[in-house]
Amino acid sequence: MKFIRLLLCLFLLFSACAKKPVYTEAPSDGTSIRIALADIPEKTPRFFTYTAGTRKINFFLCRRNGDIESYFDACGKCYTRKLGFRLEKGRVICRACDVSYDLDDLKEGIGSCYPIKLKGRVEGDTFVIDKKEVLKGGKFF
Repeated sequence: MKFIRLLLCLFLLFSACAKKPVYTEAPSDGTSIRIALADIPEKTPRFFTYTAGTRKINFFLCRRNGDIESYFDACGKCYTRKLGFRLEKGRVICRACDVSYDLDDLKEGIGSCYPIKLKGRVEGDTFVIDKKEVLKGGKFF
């Protein structure tokens, strides 16, 4: 009986740790996603979800030294597990393999577990990502 309880506890622990993250729905005007620059804090990634039919495509924006970059919440190595990244002590950490990267190193994108770059741009006081660019990453989700 103790063995069964132990197995049950381990199952609950691991299934709870492996849940997919849930993020705020990305604001969209139909052709693009538009996020106010004021809503993107320095060195604190903001995670969003874009819903395309039944598929939820997660991504995050990161501001460093005033520059803003966007990434899918997936990496080329672990995306099949569909767990994405988490932020901890100024580092993004892969939820699948626990490899971590300093936010300042994301732009270089070296390594198999780096977040996959998502093309976006600044237009006035807004960060814009074209819908077609987000949809290209659908295969990761």
